[in-house]
Amino acid sequence: MSHDLRQQRRPVRAAKRVSPVKVTVAVLVSTIAVVALFAAGIAAEQFSHGLPAAGTPTPGPPAQPVRAVPSGPAFGEAVRDGKFEFTVTRVDCSRATVGLEHLKRSAEGRFCVISLTVRNIGESSKYFLGQAQTAYDTTGTAYDSDELAGLYANRGVEAFVQKLGPGEKASGRLVFDVPKGVELATLELHDSPLSDGVRAPLKRGRAG
Repeated sequence: MSHDLRQQRRPVRAAKRVSPVKVTVAVLVSTIAVVALFAAGIAAEQFSHGLPAAGTPTPGPPAQPVRAVPSGPAFGEAVRDGKFEFTVTRVDCSRATVGLEHLKRSAEGRFCVISLTVRNIGESSKYFLGQAQTAYDTTGTAYDSDELAGLYANRGVEAFVQKLGPGEKASGRLVFDVPKGVELATLELHDSPLSDGVRAPLKRGRAG
């Protein structure tokens, strides 16, 4: 064999054929991975925008409007206790005396004269007693009515010691002797001395 420096050619191996199935699977896996990463990025961005920053208070539910509820009747409104309905029509606390010139009574402090209407709302006759009524000042101190001053204020007629039939009403004045500087706030009215009573304001506004 001659040495003509000719190189021997090595046989060229044929390239391995890749199965089309494997190619398809690889492409699908890569595509799914890219889509998953893209979706995760979008979700993370939305989540970050949806959460408040650190230290930011989370808003609560909207506050419901508060309805003001009156605490009691207004001055001049009718109130009821038992079988009677009461309406305070006027309050005068400026008097030092009540009655006529030769038949009058002087206050130790000052008189508060309260004009009142009483109506029987029951189905049977009933007496209304003026002495069963009580006034209260702004501090809660109670004052009983002055019966003799009431008799003078009603000009000799005890308007509130009478029997009222169903639907009947009577008007008169209750008188209270209170110290000077004291302001009466409410009048507690009863259809009998043992009833629970109801309060009516003696000044503009509502009873507490």
